[in-house]
Amino acid sequence: MTPWLIVQAAVFAVWVVLAFRSLFRLLALMRARTGQMLPGLRQGMAAPLLFLREPQFQHDRRLLAVLTVVLLMLSAAFAATR
Repeated sequence: MTPWLIVQAAVFAVWVVLAFRSLFRLLALMRARTGQMLPGLRQGMAAPLLFLREPQFQHDRRLLAVLTVVLLMLSAAFAATR
């Protein structure tokens, strides 16, 4: 396994953990707002907007964006070495 793939796998693992953490935090926010264990379709449709607008997700948004760019750059660099 090449070092490029090891680094890319590590960055992807961090990206996945952050993405799922954000999803679970978003679900907790929707549960708190609705008072229901499983928020309905309307709240589910509003969830992406909450993620984009709520200040508590600002750090997650930025970090996900940075990690996405890093993953794309690593993929391009790996493809260029082939």
